[in-house]
Amino acid sequence: MQLITKLDRLFAKAEEVLLALLLVGMVLLAALQVLLRNIWDTGIDWADITLQNVTVLVGLLGAAIATSEGRHLNIDLLSRMLKGRGKTALRVAIGLFSITICVLLARGGWTTFLANYGPWVENIPEGWSKAQNLKVQFLEGTIPQWLSLSFLPVGFAVIGFHFVLRLVRDLGTLVSGKQWEVAGEAGAEGDALLDELEASAETDDAAAAGSRGEGGGR
Repeated sequence: MQLITKLDRLFAKAEEVLLALLLVGMVLLAALQVLLRNIWDTGIDWADITLQNVTVLVGLLGAAIATSEGRHLNIDLLSRMLKGRGKTALRVAIGLFSITICVLLARGGWTTFLANYGPWVENIPEGWSKAQNLKVQFLEGTIPQWLSLSFLPVGFAVIGFHFVLRLVRDLGTLVSGKQWEVAGEAGAEGDALLDELEASAETDDAAAAGSRGEGGGR
């Protein structure tokens, strides 16, 4: 289980680094585009379409990271009512459902990608290579639709990968009764985080009430 956990977190760390780089790049490119348009009355032809596509990629990466941290999908009402194996069984059911949806979405994304990539290849001018045609489109400020659609099957496959890793660990917990992650090891998350916040708020309220009581007594 520790090996699977390390693998999950390794992929999540790589995704976090890539997400940070993309966000910084988006901010710099958007700022540069604004400056060019407002000061020099010009702009980068491919900037707007690139920002649109990177936004989709950022959303998919964020979903993958949320899945790795157990924050992507939860049935809050039931999870707060159930304890022990019942709660683990609920996580297993959610994991199976989520993996099924990810497989369907990845498969649909791949089918859509192929449906757009085939005609694009067929319409390449005679004597041109795929790389040359793609370069010309980039210089003209356009991005082929198949390239944008390629994010979908890859993105949902990565999200599904994280769900699979969590499912394996949850199944191990369901069978052995031993939690695959020690409470507090990775920080509070999900219901645990909510319970921690509620407990902290109650403690603060009690402390404030005590202070007012002492002040009144004086």
